[in-house]
Amino acid sequence: MNKIISILLFILSLNSSFAQNKYWISFKDKELSNYEYSEYLSEEAVKNRTLFGLHLYQYTDAPVNIEYLKLINSKGIKPLYPSRWLNAVSAYMTKEQVIEIQNLAIVSEVSPIDGNMTITSCGIAVNPSYVHIAMKQMQINSFLEDSLNGTGVVLGVIDAGFYEAQSDKMLKHIFDENKIIGQKDFLSPEREDLITVKATDADFHGRRVLDMIAGYNTTTHELTGMATGSKFYLARTEDGDREFRGEEDTWIAAMEWMDSKGVRLISTSLGYAIKMDDPKDDYTQEQMNGKTARISKAAQIATDEKGIFIVVSAGNEGSNMTWQIISAPADAQGVLSIGATKKERCEKIEYSSIGPEFLPYLKPNVSCYSPDGTSFSAPAVAGFVACMMQRAPTMNNKKIKELIERSANIYPYGNNFIGYGIPMASRALKLIDYAIANPEKNLDLGTASEKEVKGKSITLRVANAKKQEAVLFHKKNEFMVKEQQTILFKKGKLKIRKPSNVARTTVSYRDTVVEIIWK
Repeated sequence: MNKIISILLFILSLNSSFAQNKYWISFKDKELSNYEYSEYLSEEAVKNRTLFGLHLYQYTDAPVNIEYLKLINSKGIKPLYPSRWLNAVSAYMTKEQVIEIQNLAIVSEVSPIDGNMTITSCGIAVNPSYVHIAMKQMQINSFLEDSLNGTGVVLGVIDAGFYEAQSDKMLKHIFDENKIIGQKDFLSPEREDLITVKATDADFHGRRVLDMIAGYNTTTHELTGMATGSKFYLARTEDGDREFRGEEDTWIAAMEWMDSKGVRLISTSLGYAIKMDDPKDDYTQEQMNGKTARISKAAQIATDEKGIFIVVSAGNEGSNMTWQIISAPADAQGVLSIGATKKERCEKIEYSSIGPEFLPYLKPNVSCYSPDGTSFSAPAVAGFVACMMQRAPTMNNKKIKELIERSANIYPYGNNFIGYGIPMASRALKLIDYAIANPEKNLDLGTASEKEVKGKSITLRVANAKKQEAVLFHKKNEFMVKEQQTILFKKGKLKIRKPSNVARTTVSYRDTVVEIIWK
């Protein structure tokens, strides 16, 4: 019996020794003597960088040193996905190999990779008989009246598969006009077809995302997305066999690939969750700070150095009291993080993740309606961004992001529930046209006001508001919501009472927002 136990313990020790997890291996430097940017950037990428005054020679563009990869390989470790931007490579390693690699003079750091990228929703019912509610919320007719549909914009989508997109009536126009100009599978590089060939049973997700970006039924002339005129690069980085499985390194590789192709706008509905293989490697809420997760670091590089506009789902953990906040890369300051609202009002829908209190900037940035997760509110807003880029093709990503936030219905009184609220096309057009003509000035739309209140209540009076509902965000400070509330005007009057421990209340009704500052 003792002999059997000894054998079992020996086998278990071997399994522990040879168990492999995925890690980032970061290097201390690069070999730059033979670097030439034209070998890594397409003509379109060079054109974009020249247009926006971005450097053609960037340290982050130079490749990982091939000799370093060879050295890693000589140790019996297969390099997987090198990241030029992070100067790192991913690899599976045992604990013993991690110790060995950490001691190499060329290595600056070895850190675990979170293997739990989550598709932030799993389905949506697109009704072809009407314009999608999110499009109505964001006033798509204002873009249509100005013939704005994302024409001239190349949009990258990073998701799971795009299976049967060619059979989707809402996407027929994309294939009839050959608007898919590139596709790549970063999980199975040998696969060249993400559309007619299925890798997993969940490969429909990217197709549904495309519906919300560019869906248009050419027979019924109904719309589900705003970017019907855009062209697309598609990337698969999500393993759909497991709903909560994903790869940080493949996502970064896809983003670097899209940058090299000249993509200026990326939409992604993937984000980090917890439940890592080794519990001690789980992220904490405090690490959702835009600076810890590699995927957030790479997203920030994309927005700061590459001029890319990134639209990201905020996440669906708003009802999960053990997490509740946004996940990476939605925590990156430079990305446009998208929450979700209810269809009737601009209040946060229950599942939509909120911004953490410790961030020095606002998250999410904006929101719109989606009944099935922020996976589908994000691509809806990505279509909005494409229309803005069409309107001002020489305007940089940061200025367009600012104008989209300023177009939202509760700007400038944003909060950590819905950001600045729902972007509105009529406002966005006024703002962007004014910015083109007056680049050093900002247009005040005159839709917001402040009221200082001494006491515990105030009555607002609004003409012709007998059945009008107002959404109230009671806040502990300038941004952090304690509770949201919906109340009804009575005979044109709205009586608001101050809850305990509340410093401000944002009141949103019609196209107006009032910030109450309790004294």
